[in-house]
Amino acid sequence: MLRHQLTLALRSFMKFKKIFAINLFGLAIGLTTVVLIMLWVKDELSISRNHEKIDRIYAVMTNHDNSGGIVTIGITPGDMAEAMKAELSQVELSAGTSPFIEGVAFENGDTKMTGAGLYVDQAYFDIFSVDFLEGNPSQIMTGINSLAISETMATKLFGSPAEAVGKSLKWQVFDFINEVEVTGVYKDFSSMDVDKPDYFLSFSYFKQMLGEGVHWGNFNASTYVLLHPDTDIAAFNAQIEGFIKAKDEGSNVSVFGQPYGDTYLYGTYEDGKIAGGRISYVKLFSAIALFILIIACINFMNLTTARSMSRLKEIGVKKAMGASRGGLFGQFMVESLLLTFLALVLAIVATFILQPFFNQVTSKTLSMSFQPELILLLLGIWLLTSFLAGIYPAVYLSKFKPVQVLKSNIKGSFGELLARKGLVVFQFAISLLLIIGISVIGKQMSFIQNQNLGYNQSQLLQINASGVNPNQLESFLAELKKSPGVENASSLSHPLVGLSSSTIGLNWEGKNPDEQVKFENVTVNMGLIETMGFEVVDGRAFSPGFGAEDSKIILNEAAVRTIGFEDPVGKIVNLWGDDKEVIGVIKDFNFESLKETVKPAFLKYDGGFAQRIMVRIGAQNQQETIAGIDEIFLKQTAQPMDYSFMDEDYQSLYASEQRVSKLAKYFGVMAIFLSCLGLFGLAAFTAEKRKKEIGVRKVMGASTFSILTLVSKDFVQLILISIIIAVPLAWYFADNWLKSYAYQTTLSWWIFAGSGILLVLIAVITVGVQAYKAASANPVNSLKSE
Repeated sequence: MLRHQLTLALRSFMKFKKIFAINLFGLAIGLTTVVLIMLWVKDELSISRNHEKIDRIYAVMTNHDNSGGIVTIGITPGDMAEAMKAELSQVELSAGTSPFIEGVAFENGDTKMTGAGLYVDQAYFDIFSVDFLEGNPSQIMTGINSLAISETMATKLFGSPAEAVGKSLKWQVFDFINEVEVTGVYKDFSSMDVDKPDYFLSFSYFKQMLGEGVHWGNFNASTYVLLHPDTDIAAFNAQIEGFIKAKDEGSNVSVFGQPYGDTYLYGTYEDGKIAGGRISYVKLFSAIALFILIIACINFMNLTTARSMSRLKEIGVKKAMGASRGGLFGQFMVESLLLTFLALVLAIVATFILQPFFNQVTSKTLSMSFQPELILLLLGIWLLTSFLAGIYPAVYLSKFKPVQVLKSNIKGSFGELLARKGLVVFQFAISLLLIIGISVIGKQMSFIQNQNLGYNQSQLLQINASGVNPNQLESFLAELKKSPGVENASSLSHPLVGLSSSTIGLNWEGKNPDEQVKFENVTVNMGLIETMGFEVVDGRAFSPGFGAEDSKIILNEAAVRTIGFEDPVGKIVNLWGDDKEVIGVIKDFNFESLKETVKPAFLKYDGGFAQRIMVRIGAQNQQETIAGIDEIFLKQTAQPMDYSFMDEDYQSLYASEQRVSKLAKYFGVMAIFLSCLGLFGLAAFTAEKRKKEIGVRKVMGASTFSILTLVSKDFVQLILISIIIAVPLAWYFADNWLKSYAYQTTLSWWIFAGSGILLVLIAVITVGVQAYKAASANPVNSLKSE
């Protein structure tokens, strides 16, 4: 029976080659898009979840109830991990880690390199799954001078992982220098990890570096806990909420645990609670995949029913010969299953071909490996698509009575007509939503790129100078300034983009002692303000002409507003117990994403601690200028220079939005293309049903243009209905998305009007091709009796 139905399906495909090719091509494009999106979604859902004990690992988060609202961060006091393990029975293991520290310089004789990594407890390796190639994982961090390095780093420094263990290395960051022993080598971290550390150093040494900075009012570490099985997380969070407040009287910080596997996807917080994050993109593209799948299936339905008139006699004869409705239904479903299977095979081939390009757009390393999970997913897509695409034509074509068919007495019901037109309205409403969404994202990205950040980010190099001896930093900067093409050079304590060194330790006369205000803390060198192009709106910048400047401070405008100073220059503030004189005010500058308002910040002077070098270069001969800087850096540190352009670093804050924008463009084009195929199908269906009417009109003298208008006007009405439905929805979603930015573009009327006009033009051209074909046909062929 199945073999017979497969034979009939193949014969039907060969008989209607054009419709078969269009159906196959449309479904293949739709399924390719769906498979690519599902690979991306699967990868996103896997990130940070590749640890054996992932269901019991929690990141400790802190809510800071400041004057500007609750701020949620994954940073805790340095003693948090040790205290939680000692005092909480639910905690099986706890580990403290430093923030992810970049630019640590390592030296093995004449071989030098820089790396990024973490200072961790021994318990870290018992909580997280780190695959060691060399060394005993249970004794990696037993000493304060222990070091574990990645396979890549071991190969670069020692030639191979096996040669590394037991060897000594010297490392340096800022003015901290230490000699350590390599106790282990681990496999390089995979794409499933957000951070890919090159090294692990002892957390005990990190706390030693912090010195007096390790106390319950200072937040400078991350804490992770492994809870005992069957721990009630709600009860645990209720218990730890006041953990820090119990240690530090007057603290405004509450605590909660977030599943570590959720930290990548759920990284946005409002009022101290999880409010989303990258999961919104996962949901968005999952919805797009579903919509594109539905659009592709709608095309199949419309094209199949559009040519159904050619199969009615076949159906009538089969029914007259005793074929049941169930048998005919099965035949049409087999056709759908076979066609969808062929389309899925083409989609898999297309996915392999497009994979490198898709990986480039998404900045991922996705691959089609036929594991059981992926095979089940593809099987599910095949069956779902076959059902969605085939159910309506199967029901529609198998219901006709043989007498009606053989007498050609077939009339479509109002419900059938409404269903077909409703599907087209749905298709184009989704397409218009994508067009408007793409336009709004593009407009916001352009707005961001052209926003005045409060400093000049063009031709500005940022150099990681952790390998530069702090005692030689001034002479190094002086030599840089003499280099051809260098206009200015200075340094600051940490990257300007995404600053994350804040303090509540700034006080002033009249401040409410119960109020805790967080200020961004930036340590700078002489000339930093001039190098960056910050605008001094009151007072002056740091300058060697005024003697010692370490007792001075410069505020941004947001800090002045927060403090409430009317004439800030000359006022005294207290920072960590030391009085500082305000010598200047600089115009607010953006150091975070434009999703955030400018936070209060201050600049203090400490030339030795400010070791991230900023170099302003000229617009001409930039490659030669950079080569000259690299030569000076190499002479100073004996290692290649690690640098980036500030404008590129700033754009990295919007990497997710830019990738989403690119993906949305490609998927939007696919949705519009597939929708046009659906419109083509409905136009073909209409032209097929009205060919005799069109023939009569032509015989009676109707012009080609009038017939084009006759066939096209109904479809234009459908597009207008799509626009009426889609525009309010698009405005609602776009307005909500823009609200996530503190600085946002406007929702211009022309975005909606232009998108609607573009959609109408696309539809008119699509329908016009089919309408012209019907209008140009010889009326004799339309009217002759069969």
